[in-house]
Amino acid sequence: MKAGETPCAKVFGIGLSRTGTQSLTAALRTLGYDIVHYPADEDTYRTLLRGDARFPLLAHHDGITDITTVPYVAQLDQMWPDAKFVLTTRDEDLWLRSCARHWDRPPHHKTEYGELYLELQLFLRAAVYGCHSFDEDRFRHVHRRHLADVRALFSGRPDSLLILDPSLPAPYARLAAFLGRPAPEAPYPHEGCWPSAA
Repeated sequence: MKAGETPCAKVFGIGLSRTGTQSLTAALRTLGYDIVHYPADEDTYRTLLRGDARFPLLAHHDGITDITTVPYVAQLDQMWPDAKFVLTTRDEDLWLRSCARHWDRPPHHKTEYGELYLELQLFLRAAVYGCHSFDEDRFRHVHRRHLADVRALFSGRPDSLLILDPSLPAPYARLAAFLGRPAPEAPYPHEGCWPSAA
């Protein structure tokens, strides 16, 4: 949120890795939200270790996207009752292939961000996927369980949850309508090499 603007409801992107969370972040920023994608600061890491979902950055930002939110969806829903949640999805087989390529890189591939990033990355991989390395059966189970859990949590609350597959028509229009914002004329962003199946 920029100085002088009216506060808006928090927005949380609760999709799993490789479902277009970077693209969602870019889209939300275009719609006027100050969103943090996969925060890797010390305060966030301490919050993850405590497990209370009281992320200090939410005092100054409009929301968080990526798997930082995934273990805490129910808690964030309770703490921010007016929040909007966006569950990004994609075809399961395409998603698994993308995850296999992504996890083929060792966890330390981003050590230029410092040792804290590695520790946070390993923590979140274990917390969300129950493993540090890619395992197709495990990931398929986590994917299906996450979708089912989110749908159950928000059952009967269409104003709180948007399930967004950006490969389907008019993703920007659906996202903007869900948030009560005008849809931009620009095409929906494709960040982080998503949604290529190659």
